[in-house]
Amino acid sequence: MSNTIGKRYWAIAEGYIPDGSNGPAPEMTSHETACILNASDQDASISITLYFSDREPVGPYQVTVPARRTKHIRFNDLTDPEPVPRATEYSSVFSSDVPVVIQHSRLDSRQSENALMTTIAYSGNQ
Repeated sequence: MSNTIGKRYWAIAEGYIPDGSNGPAPEMTSHETACILNASDQDASISITLYFSDREPVGPYQVTVPARRTKHIRFNDLTDPEPVPRATEYSSVFSSDVPVVIQHSRLDSRQSENALMTTIAYSGNQ
């Protein structure tokens, strides 16, 4: 049975990895995460492109989310074609060959009173 929940194109307009952390690593390392749900019967091949205010885009970063699985991608861990810069504003665009659902979250642990925020990404009408 194929579940077609989701969209093929997503955007997260807000991105920023804090340059500091407070607490044990890796659990409390400040980070951005894209939580990706692939409810389909096919593996999802996803390309991620990052956009910046002061330079050309970077990407694509390639990610695979197996069929009927979820995967949490820390932007901190993306290194190819280059590491995602810290303390830098960016936006991200996701292109998938099968429909997926993407949620965005950030852990800011620069101070001992940690802050976690999360929101659904933007998918438009695709």
